[in-house]
Order: sequence, then C-alpha cells, then structure tokens
Amino acid sequence: MTRPRWLAALLLALLVPLGSAPPGVADDKRPPGAAKGRDLSMQEENPLLTSPFEPIEKLRYDLWRELPKADKNEAWNPYRNGAAVFLDPTMLDYDHQVMPLLKETTTFSHTGRQAWAASVVRVDPLREYLKRAAVQRLDDAKWGELVVVSALNIQKSKQRHSEDVIQKVLDKYGIGDEAELLGSSERQNCSRCARLYRPDTPLVFGHPYDISVREWVDREVEIAWARNKVAHLGPEAERRAEKGVKEKYEKRVKRRNATARDKLVTDLGEVRRGLEARYGHEPSPAFSVDPKQCPDQGTGTQSLGLQQTLVLTAAAKAANPCDNAEDTPRAATGLGSMLAAPGLSTGGIDFSSMELRYLSDPGDGSGLEYSFSADFKPLKGDARTATGRAALSQSSDAFFVWLSLAPQNFWVNLNPDEPERIVDGWLGRTDAGKVMLEADLEMKKTVGKLIHPHSALGRKFWGRVRGDCMSFRNWILPATASVHQDGDKLYILDAPLDVKMETQYLKDNGASSAASCPEQDKATEDHNEALFRDLILPRLKKAINTAPEYADLRRVYLARVAAEWYRELSRTKDTTYGDLIDSGDIDNWRRTGDWQPTDTFDRYVDSYTKGEFKVTDRTTKGNTTYVRSYVYGGVDLTRIPLKTVTDDRFTSDFAGLPQSVDRSLNAPSAAAGDETVWFGSPTPRQAETGIGAPAKQEGHETQEAQEPVSSGTRALWLLPALLLAPIALLRLRRRRLDAARRANHLRRNAVGRPPR
Repeated sequence: MTRPRWLAALLLALLVPLGSAPPGVADDKRPPGAAKGRDLSMQEENPLLTSPFEPIEKLRYDLWRELPKADKNEAWNPYRNGAAVFLDPTMLDYDHQVMPLLKETTTFSHTGRQAWAASVVRVDPLREYLKRAAVQRLDDAKWGELVVVSALNIQKSKQRHSEDVIQKVLDKYGIGDEAELLGSSERQNCSRCARLYRPDTPLVFGHPYDISVREWVDREVEIAWARNKVAHLGPEAERRAEKGVKEKYEKRVKRRNATARDKLVTDLGEVRRGLEARYGHEPSPAFSVDPKQCPDQGTGTQSLGLQQTLVLTAAAKAANPCDNAEDTPRAATGLGSMLAAPGLSTGGIDFSSMELRYLSDPGDGSGLEYSFSADFKPLKGDARTATGRAALSQSSDAFFVWLSLAPQNFWVNLNPDEPERIVDGWLGRTDAGKVMLEADLEMKKTVGKLIHPHSALGRKFWGRVRGDCMSFRNWILPATASVHQDGDKLYILDAPLDVKMETQYLKDNGASSAASCPEQDKATEDHNEALFRDLILPRLKKAINTAPEYADLRRVYLARVAAEWYRELSRTKDTTYGDLIDSGDIDNWRRTGDWQPTDTFDRYVDSYTKGEFKVTDRTTKGNTTYVRSYVYGGVDLTRIPLKTVTDDRFTSDFAGLPQSVDRSLNAPSAAAGDETVWFGSPTPRQAETGIGAPAKQEGHETQEAQEPVSSGTRALWLLPALLLAPIALLRLRRRRLDAARRANHLRRNAVGRPPR
C-alpha cells in the first residue's frame, strides 16, 4: 500500500513547531533535521581549504600551538567539530560589541575544555557564499571585513556542540541572529544546532552529517504507518514497530557520520600539514646575534586562502632550505605567536602602528629582550601579519645600523643644488637611510598640500604673505625623548619628532644662515617665516608624529632612541653588542632591492621643477602675483636628547607598564581598558630554556612552581665558575680593550686610547 501524501504533509507541518529548539530560541527557526545548506564536498576535493573554513582551521592551528606537546594532536581531533558564524559589522555596535569581543582573551585547552576565537576576515573571498543584498549593504557602507566567531565542540563532561559555544559568546555580547551573514561547519549542522540559525541565513558545510529534513519527515511517516499497521495488536507492538523504524535510520546515520569522520581525518591532515609547514615556526629572532642567518619566508597575507597557502608552502620550501632546519616550532614568545599566526587570526591588532617601546640586555649573550606596542583597531587597522613582520625587521635592522655607524652621519638632505650631498655613503646603503630620505620627500609633499592656495589654510596663508619670495626650508629633528631606565631595562615612554625651519636649525648648530630670498628685505623675510611657523609648522609637526605615511620614520627613530641608550649602557658595562658600536659593519643590514638614494633625489627634483612644491598663483586685488618659493631641507637624527623619568613619576604614571611588558614576552598583553596591545620576546636563549616572565592572564591556570634546587646542586654549579673566573677576567679585559679601539672619540678618550 502506498503512503498517503497528505499524511507526510501533515506530519511535516506538525513537526516544525515540535522540534527540539535550544532554550531561548524562537519557534520560527528551521524545521527538524540537519540544516539545509551548501555541501562543499560536492565542489571541492578538500572543502576545508575554502574560505568559509579558514577561521575554523586557524583556530585549530592556534590551539595546536598552545597545547603541550603530548596533547597537540587534540587540536586536529576529527571528533571535535568546528563551526563559525560570520557577522555583519554594519549591525554591530563598534565600541560595545566589536571591540570587547575581539579583545577578549581566548582560553585554549584540550579535551573537555572550551576553545573559541573571534577574528576578522576579508569580505572578498566570501562573496560567492553571501546573499547579494548583504554584499551590496557592505559595499555601500565601505566595510571590507567581517567579524567571525569560530569554535570547537566540547567533549566528555558537559558535552556542548560548537554552535552552542558560539551562541553563548554571541549572547554574552548581545549579538542577535539578525547580524548573521553566513554559517559554516566542518560537519553538516545537526538537527538540534540547525535551530540556532535563522531560516534565511546561508549555511555551508564540509561533509553530510546526521539526518536530513527530508529523512526526518520520512522517518516520522514510517513510524506513524508502522504503528498504525500493528495498532490492533496493542501498545507494545506499536513500540516495537516504532523502534524498528528508528533503528533503521540510526544505522543509516551511523554510516554517514562514520564516512564524514573518515573524510575529515584526511582533510584535516592535509590542512594541518599545510599550516604547520607555513606557520609552524616563529619568525627568526630579531635583535639577536645573527638576525639574517636564516630569514623567515612565511609572511601572513590578508585573505590568503588555505588552498593558496599549500601551493605557496611547497614553493617556499623548494626555494628556502632554512625551512628544513627545524622540525618543531621555536619556543613560543609573545611577538612570535602573533606574527606566526596565519592571515587575520590576530583579531584587531593594527600592525602598521607597531613600535619598539622596551629593550633590555639581560646579559646571556644571545640577544636582547624587547617589546613592541600596537594599537587595537578592529576592522580599521592593518591586521596583516606580513605588516608586523616587516615592522619587526625594519626596527631590528635600524637598531643595528644605528649602532654600527657613527651618529654624526645620521642625516639626509634633499636640496636641488646639492646632488652630491644627499645622504652619507654608508647610511644610503641601508633601509634606514631610505626611510629617512623618503620621509624627507614626504615632508615636502605635506607642505605642498598644507599651503595649496585652493585650500582654506592655503588661502589664509597666502593672503598674509608679503613680497614676491617665500622659502620653506624645514628639517625633521628629534624632540626630547622621555625614557625610564631600570638597570639594564629601557622603557621608551614618549619619543616625538620636531620640525624646525632652517634658520633655527642652523642657529642651534652654531652656523649662520644665508638669506633665503636675497632680493627681499629682512623684515619681509622675518614676517613670512613667522607666518609659516605660526600657521603651517604645527600642522606639519602633527602629521609627522601621527600620520600613517610617516610610520616608518617614527619606527626607525624609536630604534635610534634605543640605540643611543644602548651606546651609553655599553660605556658602563659589558653588553652583547658592545663590539658592534661604531664598527662600520652593516653587511647584515644592507637594504634590499635595487633602490638608490639618487632615485628619491630625482623624484624630488622632478616634482620641484614641475611645481609640486612651488606655488605660483596668488591673487590680490584682482592682479596675479607670481611668487617664487623654495622647499628643501632634510632629516637629521645625529643627536638624541633623552630625558629620564624618575622612579617616583614612573611608578605613579606608568604603574602597570612593567607588568604588561613582562607578560608580553610570553604572550600578547593588554591592560584593562587600554587600547594598546604589547607583544615582545625574551632572548633566544631565554626562550629555549623557559627563562622569562611567565604569562599570567585572568582565567588561566597558573604555571607550576619550579622544583627547588638543593644546596649541593648549587655547589656543583658554582665549581666550574670558580675555576674559570681568572680566565674569564682576562678575556673580559681583552674584549673591552678591543671594543675601545673601535669606539668613537669620546669612548677612546675615556679609556686612554689616542684617536686613530
């Protein structure tokens, strides 16, 4: 007998409101059964390599990095399903939802514990999976990124599905399902978790799982038919008939789920090999003995698909034998854990604002402790780890350049009449010299924008200019840097740059300045200079200290401040890089590429002669007056004025800074309510031996105390040191004398050596 179609339709109508929805979920959700969605296994050999699954696989990778060695396989456990929900930023409150969600510390652990993460991803790779109206809304709002929450399910005690974990996070921040743009799951969302999504939210999954909506209806129809068929035999017969139908479908579901698990074992294995090969090693240590010995090739990229990642990994390993040097990742450090992260899994950190703010030489001979600060700017900053790696390399290279070369040569000069005096020959071979020259050229462009006669400020300025000649000779110079020193530790609290007109610059350097416009009287020239100093100079100074186009200059300048302090420290104690000071050895830190200083000079002259910096139209009383203007100057970092902040003021004004820095050596650190993130690194030797400040975060288990050392063991440790002490003293004396020969004239005088 054929099943009546009306019975199936009636059961489906009844089952929609009767499905088991999680607490607090409205009844207008999806019908019972695994969620209908897009099965990506029908399109891709490995669906987990597609963009909707990137956040989930990044979460597994991050968990793999955090777990102890014995438990690392748990991160790739195929029984732990991963899911993600992509959220529309136009429907979220930036300050009260986006910021705290992305800033919350995520706890990673193995079985029985929660693992989730919030991050940002690019819209472009996900366009084909989103609704057209949603894409249009994002484009109209000019949002190029989405917020995504990903999670793994919790096994054993308090079993919770990954969708449950995500829902709890969203509920915590008051994020409703109207913000959902897309849901993804490695396995098809089960019949219970399907009810967590709006009926119109697009879903994608890696492999079929559980019982489908159609099968759920078929099962209920078969149950009703089987029970009706034996109803005359009594209730027990009906229960046996129902049990037989359920067992039939349970066997089908078990086979399907086992197939999904087997496929996930293969898929996750491929993902794991790709991610570990590309990101499994932290960047080569910066501020260390030989930072160029084995340069790291694995820079993260924004919206880089995992499929591309695997292809690039194979190419990188073929081109870079350094990748084969280690089979295990380096010991985790705060900065390394961030820069080793794939793509945008770093959340809201703006790596373009990354600056060196702490330096220490603990004396273990393998390198320096250091820590960087960066702004926390979700959806607004540059979250590419490639940018962070570049900033780290730029700071480290500049630091060693500032140590190796003599400070009197740290200047650049763009003057059309002095093509032979652009930059010191040695400095011009480094990226630090290039940054200074490019910043000098950018300064002239900024002046051109500020004085443009068609802008409000420009009209005001030119309306007050006297005479027919105006000179803009400006120099970027260090302002007084505020630092705090605690033994061999340096905290750079503030390091602004200053801008001075050439008359003041020459006066400060003990030189007299020639008239900028010889045909004009001094009173007119003084008036024009005072006008420029009053209207234009403050805007120019603000741009140099805050604008993104000067970020590289600020970064190498902070390295210059650190190097100046390190020079002074090396005069009073043995330091790791004392022998490098004034050595002239920049082989490891030469610039890359084919750039030459004359390239920047030629661009400047080209712009100068074509009038980019020369304003030639000023209308007064209906007549056109042609004004000759000159724009040149330079950047001079030869002298670094340091102001030491006292212990009392440091304790009162920067009370939590030492703790934040100490924590940052092992893991990213941010003080409560602060929008600055700190991440640093101990020396390579400290990282290998586990020496350094342990990361202490709220909600994390504290590390076990180290086993006490007996007095007998200490005595055995001290015995070799006592025997080697005389030899060490002799070597130390010879090292100091050798270093003194390479020192600047002040150091040579201090040790009684005649200048060479």
